Amino acid sequence: MKDIKVGIVGGGASGMIAAVAAARNGAEVVIIERMDRVGKKLLATGNGRCNYTNIFVSPDRYHSANLDIALEIINSFSTYDAQDFFRGIGIEPYTDETGKVFPMSLQASSVVDVLRDEYTRFGAVERCSENVLKIEKKKNGFKVETDREISTFDRVIVAAGGKVGAKFGSDGSGLEILEKKGYKSNETYPALVKVKSDFPYLKSLKGFKINCNLSLFSGSDCLESDFGEVLFADYGISGPPVLQLSGRAVKEIKSGKKVHFELDFFSEMNKLQMYELLENRFLTLRHKSIRDSFIGLVHKRFIIPLLKESNIDDFNQKCTKINKKKIYEIIGNLKSLKINVLDYHSWNEAQVTGGGIILESINADTMESKDEKGLYITGEILDLYGDCGGFNLHWAWATGIRAGNHASSSSFSA
Repeated sequence: MKDIKVGIVGGGASGMIAAVAAARNGAEVVIIERMDRVGKKLLATGNGRCNYTNIFVSPDRYHSANLDIALEIINSFSTYDAQDFFRGIGIEPYTDETGKVFPMSLQASSVVDVLRDEYTRFGAVERCSENVLKIEKKKNGFKVETDREISTFDRVIVAAGGKVGAKFGSDGSGLEILEKKGYKSNETYPALVKVKSDFPYLKSLKGFKINCNLSLFSGSDCLESDFGEVLFADYGISGPPVLQLSGRAVKEIKSGKKVHFELDFFSEMNKLQMYELLENRFLTLRHKSIRDSFIGLVHKRFIIPLLKESNIDDFNQKCTKINKKKIYEIIGNLKSLKINVLDYHSWNEAQVTGGGIILESINADTMESKDEKGLYITGEILDLYGDCGGFNLHWAWATGIRAGNHASSSSFSA
């Protein structure tokens, strides 16, 4: 029997691992990549260190309009499966204190190199600097038209990425090809992205970082919360918890709703405990000004913005002059500092794509299209994204290896 010809559209994380799986099974594999080399976005992940999975991988770390379909995929390829796979091709894992897993070399290039070594060892071929224009179903397979040639394949894996990272090859063209073929998609939006605000003290706080509990609100409704380091910038705020909640914020803004963040700098204490703390502190430090009384409790750079936001203009007045009502106003800003979200940064500055081809389009056990036998869809082009910390690469591996294995199977004719 002749080798099955598998064409893979996209040489990113999902496409590369799909190539390994299919080539190992004896398929004739061709990766078509629009950039001048494969794995460009992968090389930039984790600040060049490649956080390739996370020990806390679970469905609740992902976001989609239909998580039920993704459940089987995520649960069937665990973080230990990912680590075992990569260990088998040369990557020794290093896990940091947050659960992120990196190659022990701390080089993203190590991951790209071993994936390329593995699929080329089994005869897979790369065709780079080539744009796919059209994928057409034929009687005995698929015709793939690029800006250089027309090729035929028995099966095709579309691993073209989302809209984030055009400079790395992900420009949304793969999504557009599938939509033209009739595939339904949910509206795309930049996720894991910095947000813009009109908070009046951004310039004075630029570069200031603080650990706090961050909550996203639409009106008075708390939508989601996360804890971590928030970074103040002249445009707004960033940092891991901001990025984690940004996808939901962007969706709300795109639907016409107003949203804001609330920062809790003392999440381990309630308001009554905070009042007792401040009351006792002001009594002990009664010789100090209200400004100086906060030294040692909050960061110096935050003291003046805190007092201004609490409508205290005389920073030199004795702390004992602050009445109960004003103390609770200060507490309100320490426990729920409001920062409006006016807008978000562009696709070029986002880390991942929200939205995409609906998960109902594919069979979760194979990643094969329900409408076109022999066509598979994997990775970020699908309507699912994960939290920061290796979850998105894990999705790429889980979907890519599943598609590669099934596409190279001889159990059916396309």
